[in-house]
Amino acid sequence: MRGQFVELLFIKRLGFFKTFLHVVSQYDIGIKVLLPYTRQLLRMMMRIGDMTAYGISYRTIDPHGKPILASGVIYMPRKKRPKGVIEVSPLTRSKIDCATRDVMAAEIFPGMMGYVTIIPDLIGCGVSDKRPIAYLQHDNVAEVSADMRQATAQFLEDELSYKLPKESLLFGYSLGGSGVWALARHYQLHPELNVNVRHIFAGGGAYYPEVALRAFHTSRYSDYAILPNIVYSMNHYDQLKLDFNHIFKGQLLKNYSHWCKGNIPIPELTQIIGTKLDKYLNFEFFNDQNPEYMRLMKVVTEKTIPEDWVPKAKVHLYHSRHDTYVPIACFWELYKRLKRCGARVEYKLLNLDHVPAAVPYELDFISFLLKQ
Repeated sequence: MRGQFVELLFIKRLGFFKTFLHVVSQYDIGIKVLLPYTRQLLRMMMRIGDMTAYGISYRTIDPHGKPILASGVIYMPRKKRPKGVIEVSPLTRSKIDCATRDVMAAEIFPGMMGYVTIIPDLIGCGVSDKRPIAYLQHDNVAEVSADMRQATAQFLEDELSYKLPKESLLFGYSLGGSGVWALARHYQLHPELNVNVRHIFAGGGAYYPEVALRAFHTSRYSDYAILPNIVYSMNHYDQLKLDFNHIFKGQLLKNYSHWCKGNIPIPELTQIIGTKLDKYLNFEFFNDQNPEYMRLMKVVTEKTIPEDWVPKAKVHLYHSRHDTYVPIACFWELYKRLKRCGARVEYKLLNLDHVPAAVPYELDFISFLLKQ
């Protein structure tokens, strides 16, 4: 049955300072980035609390709708009763840094303010890591996340005698930005799930994958070489039957069957193949006259999160003005659409690149939590 808890994988205790140092080093966030936020960081440290992480497996479905075992992590405050629930859509960069492999995830700091924090692994990570990572499979990301919440509720009630509240705050950055947007839609269109979303915090997301792909086609540059993985993933899950000899070149063509499954972190892949797309992609393939390319673009367009809803929750959007990972055009498309439909939305554009912009984004969310 979907959403059914299966197995406890591990229990780990997490302290703030060790987690903080781990995340800062992992994402190469320097002192210059953190210095302007010293006051906010000190305020956060005064309210922070240690957490216990529970890795679990549970039943859900894959992008083809077939039953599969998935995994994720539940973070619980150790010394206080939880104030509420934060559901995170992960910014997974590879199989190595999903929540069950790297339990000190960057997204857990807000939860250290005293919240239950739920982070599922994407399909292709954790216990399902024999498959390629299911990048931008937004419908599936929403279903997997909702099933993780259901399994969390079962686990917490059975094992810790804690009844999970029906209200959630949704939080996601980068890949998690579009993931959390898909999850918000899923909850609103499925009232039978009985999850009340009050606020949606989404930052740096590729809400419109077609817009992002066309922007990359124009710039032919990306500081984050995730595009090959996305194409490989869509070929697998959407059964496109693409000939990668027509798409990849150089080292990427020789190694894509290993690299593009998510087996190495994207920053490491970027160091190997570079930032200039025409060094590893055949741009002759990306042509509107090419039937293979048009088949790919049809699927990419279908990955856009549908506009068939108006969020009842308040929406908080963030994006980097100088984003070299996710084109800012994705943000503007979503913001303009939300204004047209009368949604409650506010936004902040940050004068930083993609990774350092995550710092003020997360601190703003923490400031919001401290006011609750």
